[in-house]
Amino acid sequence: MKLKDLQIKHLRHSGASKKTEPISDGDGLFLILHPSNTKTWQLRYTLNGKRDKIKIGDHPYPAVSLEHARNLAAELREEIALGIDPKAKKEEANKRLFEPLALEWWQDNKESWSADHAEKVKKWLVKDVFPQIGKLPVTEIDHGHIADIMLGIEKAGHPTCAAPILSVLNRIFGRALVRKFTTINPAQCFPLKDVIKPIPKVQHRAAITEPKQLGALLRDIENWKDGAYSTVQSLRLIPYIFLRPKEIRLMRWEYVDFDAGLIRLPDSEMKKDRDHLVPMARQVMQQLKEVQIMTGYSPYVFPSSRNSELPMSKNVITNALRVMGYGADVMCGHGFRSTASTLLHEQNWHHDVIETQLAHLTGSATSRAYNRSMHLAERTKMMQAWADYLDALRDGAEIIAIGRKA
Repeated sequence: MKLKDLQIKHLRHSGASKKTEPISDGDGLFLILHPSNTKTWQLRYTLNGKRDKIKIGDHPYPAVSLEHARNLAAELREEIALGIDPKAKKEEANKRLFEPLALEWWQDNKESWSADHAEKVKKWLVKDVFPQIGKLPVTEIDHGHIADIMLGIEKAGHPTCAAPILSVLNRIFGRALVRKFTTINPAQCFPLKDVIKPIPKVQHRAAITEPKQLGALLRDIENWKDGAYSTVQSLRLIPYIFLRPKEIRLMRWEYVDFDAGLIRLPDSEMKKDRDHLVPMARQVMQQLKEVQIMTGYSPYVFPSSRNSELPMSKNVITNALRVMGYGADVMCGHGFRSTASTLLHEQNWHHDVIETQLAHLTGSATSRAYNRSMHLAERTKMMQAWADYLDALRDGAEIIAIGRKA
C-alpha cells in the first residue's frame, strides 16, 4: 500500500528494539524509521542477481518529501534498468568530493611529515577549507572558492597561513588532476597578492628560540622532501652552521676542507671584509660528503637545478619554510642565526666565541684577530655540541644543556 504524507507524519518507531524499522511505499521504496524517530528514505533493488539498497536524498523526511523521494527512486530505477549500479555510482561520486580526496591525500602524506606538521595541516583543512568546499565535487570548485578561503583566513587574523594553505590546496588539486577527477587546478598560479592585503614586512628577523618548537621545526625539515635537491639539503644544513642564507647559497666546494674539518669562506663572500672559518661538526661533515656525491660536478655546493654553473636561487630557504607552514612572523632563513645566538648564550657559551662564529665584529682590530685565531678550538667544541643538541631536539629529547657552564 502506498504511503501518504499524513500517515508518515504520525508514524513512530515502535521502540521494541534499537533496529531501524522499514515501511514500504512499493516498488522497492521504503521509509526507514530510526529509534530516534528520524525518518529517511531507502531504495532496495536487485542488479545482476544481487540484492542491494541505497539511501535516497541527503536529508531526512520532511526535507526530502514523499513526492521527491518517489521521483528520485524513479530516476534510480531507470539507471538500474540500464545496468548501472546506483550505490557504486554514488561511492565513486563521493570520492570526487573535495573533503574525502583531501583526507586521502593527507593520510598518504602524513607519515613523511613530523607529527606536529601533520596535525597543523589537518587543522588547516578542517578549520579553514572544509567548511567552504569540503562537500563540493572538485569539478565545481573554481577560483572564486579559493578566493573565499583566502579571504576567510585573512579575516580570521591569520594572513601568514594563506600561502602555505594555498600550497596544500595546490597539491590536493594536483592529485585530482592525476586521478582525472577534474581538468583544472584553481589553486595553481592563484594571484594571492591580488586577493588579500599585503602582509606587513616583519621588521625583525623572525626566529624560533624555544627548544621544543625548534625540535618540531627540525623534524619538519628532516621529513620535508618536496623541494629541489639543493633546497632540501641547504635547509637541513643551515641550522647546524647558521651562516647567512646568501653564504649558504654561494658556498663553493673549494671552500670545504674535509681534512681540516673547516669551511673557509673568503672575505669576498662575507658581509664584512674578512674571511671566516666554520668548524664542521661530524654531522655536517657527513652530510656534505653525501651532498658532494650528488653535486660535486658543480663549483657550487648547492647548484641551481637548471644550470649547475650557477648557485641555487635567492630566498629558496625562506620560501621552503613558507611552504612548510612557517609564516614570516615565525621563522625565516636568516632566523637560524638568531636561534643559535639565543640558545648558545642561554647555555653559557662565551659571548665572544658565539659572536666570532656568527662573523660579527667585536672589539678592536687586534682583539678581532685574536678571536678569529685563538677561539677556533672553543668554536670547534661549541659547533659539535650545538650539532648534538639539534639532533637531540629533532629526535624529541627533553631540554638539555649543551656545553660550557661559565
